[in-house]
Order: sequence, then structure tokens, then C-alpha cells
Amino acid sequence: MKNASDSSDPLILKLANLTMLYKQRLEQLGVESPDVHPTRLKDQLLFHIPKLQAHHQGRDVMLAFENDVGSILSQASKYGEAIHLAKAAGIIRRDMLHQKSNFSSTFNDTDLEQAVPPSLLQFVCMIEHGADIKSQLQHGASKSDLSISQLLQYNCFAKYKEGTDVHRHSKNREPPFAVYMGLYVFAKTRKRQIIEMLHENGLSISYDRVLEISAQLGEAVVAQYVQDGVICPPVLRKQLFTTAAVDNIDHNPTATTAQTSFHGTSVSIFQHPSTENAGDEREPLKLESEMKVKKVPELPEAYTNIRPAYITKNPILLQ
Repeated sequence: MKNASDSSDPLILKLANLTMLYKQRLEQLGVESPDVHPTRLKDQLLFHIPKLQAHHQGRDVMLAFENDVGSILSQASKYGEAIHLAKAAGIIRRDMLHQKSNFSSTFNDTDLEQAVPPSLLQFVCMIEHGADIKSQLQHGASKSDLSISQLLQYNCFAKYKEGTDVHRHSKNREPPFAVYMGLYVFAKTRKRQIIEMLHENGLSISYDRVLEISAQLGEAVVAQYVQDGVICPPVLRKQLFTTAAVDNIDHNPTATTAQTSFHGTSVSIFQHPSTENAGDEREPLKLESEMKVKKVPELPEAYTNIRPAYITKNPILLQ
């Protein structure tokens, strides 16, 4: 019989299973209805095998060799850590899937922490700065903690589709950092390739999403102009002294190949805040959650007497 203690893997024997196996072996050898007492069998094994030890685990008795106890405890410790990591990941992932955040046309400091669940932010802070209380009080939540937390939130999916490299992100869990990266790169470069590269690596929203937000912002600005009855930039404040400077823009090319020229007027608006009066912020722009289907405009009264055939041949009248 090969000595079990010579094996490289630690050997753990359950006394109840060993008792049943010993009873079956006696029946195989011809002993009728053998009465095997587990405690007496354990005492006999410990007497004849000095390096064998018995350990109680609840109602069960586990038998292990003395040389294997250290490795067994080490493996149990690693297994326990793996269980803790799995439980922590499950708790944080559950909170991430329940957290909702949408782009609301502006970026505020308060939106950064509200875009991610507190459990995720605290977990990232503990990984970056340390899990002890002193480190948490000293550092708090830094910009890198908020950025990493938002990227993890952005790249968390409820379901993963097999066979795809890039997954479809949910607009209900779209943190400000990913939106800001896409809009910033688009404003600076207008390069689709750069934005798509960042999107594939989970650092930004997609190029199509950037264009969608840009169109929604444009529509929101136009709607604000219609509501106010005057063309006014949305960043201007209320109840604040405002001045304007008007100047002409003339472009008369003198080149022999030039065929056009430009003449326009530019208006620059200045506001003068003070420590006593900083002005009142205007309401932020309201973005439409979904693109509305454009309705066919009604015909003006001047066109009511025009024959339908003429209108059909001239679709410009319908615009």
C-alpha cells in the first residue's frame, strides 16, 4: 500500500466515509454484518499511524497527516480570500446595475459621485489608497478614484453577447466621465477614429453617441431660443449687468481666382459679475430622451388654392 503522506497533494480523510469503506471491506473479506465503531476505529488509526491527526469540524471528524496540516491551512486561507472577493464583487456589481445616471446637458461636480454607487467608489478608494481608516480619512475620493469608478460603471453590463468585441452600452448607466471624454475629443479633433479607439477600450462613448448628443444639444438650444423669444447663449446669467459689442465682418478676397466674398455682423456679449452680485444661473437645457419623428408641416394659407398636382411636382412648397 502506498503511503498517503508521500503524496504531493495534502490528503484529508473523513472518518464517516472511512468507516463505511472499512465496513464494506470486511464484508468483502467474509465478515457477516460487521459492527464498526467510528470512535474505536479512529483510536486504532491514530495508534498505528503516529503522524495521523484528528480534527473536528462540526459533527464531522477529519483525519489528516501532520505534514499536510500547514498546506491545508494555507489552501483554506486562499480559498477563504477567493470567497470574500467573489462576495464583494457580487455586492458591488448588484449596486452598479441598479445605479442609473443620464447626461443632463451639463457637467457638475455633484454628478460625479452620484453617477456611481457608494460601494464601488469606496472599494476603488481602498484599492488605490489602502483599506485602513487612516488612509481613507487622509486621501478621501480623488479625481482618479472618481474616474476609475465611472469607467467601471460604464463598462459593467447586465448581459454579455458572445462573439462581439464591442458591447452596446446602456444610456441609463452613462457616467459623466465617458461622455466628457467623447465630447472633448470631438471638439478638439473631430476625428472619428480616435473616438472609436477610446470607445473600444472602454474610455469614451461611441462616435455615433457623440453625434446624437451634439444634435440633442442643438435642438435644446433652439427650443430655448424659441421659449425666450431672443437669441441668447445659455451660459449667460440672469440679473447681471451685460454689455455687447457689435462689429462688421468683411471678407473681400483680392485673389484673381476668388469668386465670392462675405459680409456679416458679429456680436460679442460681456457680463460683469461682482462679489456682491454673481447673477442667477439659468435653468439647464433639457435634452429629449428620444429623437422625435418630424411631422409634415401644414400648408400655409397662401398655398391652399394651389392645385395638388402642382404641389406634388414642387416639393419645395411643403418645406
